[in-house]
Amino acid sequence: MPIAFTLVLLLGQLASAPPRNFAMLILLETTSETSANVSMGDLDGDGDLDIVLAKGRHDPLIDRVLLNNGKGRFVAKNLGPDADRTYTAALTDADADGDLDVLTSNDTPDRKLVFLNDGKGQFTIAGTWGVAKWSTRNAAVADMNGDGRPDVIAANRPGPSYVCLNLGGGRFATDCISIPAKSATTIVPADFDGDGVIDLAVPARDGGPNQIFFNDGKAGFARTTTFGPPDNNGRVGAAADFDGNGTMDLMVGDEIASTMTVYTNDGKGRLTQAFRFEDKKKNPYAGAAADLNRDGHPDIVFGFTEGPHLVFFNDGTGRAFSRVTFGDGAGSAYGFAIGDIDRDGFPDIALARSGAPNVLYLSSK
Repeated sequence: MPIAFTLVLLLGQLASAPPRNFAMLILLETTSETSANVSMGDLDGDGDLDIVLAKGRHDPLIDRVLLNNGKGRFVAKNLGPDADRTYTAALTDADADGDLDVLTSNDTPDRKLVFLNDGKGQFTIAGTWGVAKWSTRNAAVADMNGDGRPDVIAANRPGPSYVCLNLGGGRFATDCISIPAKSATTIVPADFDGDGVIDLAVPARDGGPNQIFFNDGKAGFARTTTFGPPDNNGRVGAAADFDGNGTMDLMVGDEIASTMTVYTNDGKGRLTQAFRFEDKKKNPYAGAAADLNRDGHPDIVFGFTEGPHLVFFNDGTGRAFSRVTFGDGAGSAYGFAIGDIDRDGFPDIALARSGAPNVLYLSSK
């Protein structure tokens, strides 16, 4: 199906390596439910990437773990015993024992849970983080206070959002640090001002300016700046060095404006629009950044409420991209995870969908 589009900046040369295709697919489930996100990581210590499906955005469902046999075939089981309203299943070593645990961001009134891993992909609920009444959407993990432990960042709609510090052993502080953003469905942690500590970019979800909250190194966020238009409805975001100058840039997808914008960074946290894609027939619901064709430049994956979806292959400037279409257009895209599932050397794309089965797209020439 032809795709109508408008580019604010003209497309330049193709990426320095040929784009990849993603026509080969594996259904991760046979049911069509309200999934919200997908994560990848080696959960059982066998050296290949496994998958966690975050399910039940509005109607409670049980999250699922898919253990990979190394060839993109999976053994599925439940993450935990109970159905809840999960938006993210973030993978991190919460208790510093060398394996990946799972932190789920659950919407009100469900508890936000800490699942600890026994190293073999068996998970046990070990506690909670945050506050059950928060209307939490996505969550991210990063060390926000420099103690070497991964902290959890809750994007709340409505705000404020919060940073909950890791106390060690998979325990999190109950007195979380407020991020005074009006409304957010995603928060992007990255070092935007080059001072060696992780800052927080918050796309405005329900109107208003996008913001960066600069970290003082101790999870204090008194210094802020804004970027982009004055009235945003950013649903997704991802950080990467799109222009190759050694600083972290940012991609933001705006649901209402039907745009995907790349903002490049001057190295001090000042973001300027470098590339913009617009299609009024598409609502961007999911996005991610990764080097999909191994040319050293981060590319962008973008998913919509009505497919097909798009990969933007970066020429290395962050200003010119070639496009590859993928997907059958079924359901709504809610979250991506990217990694080499079948061990062929190229990253594959897992997609969590609402109204269609969750799916894995394998990379090919």
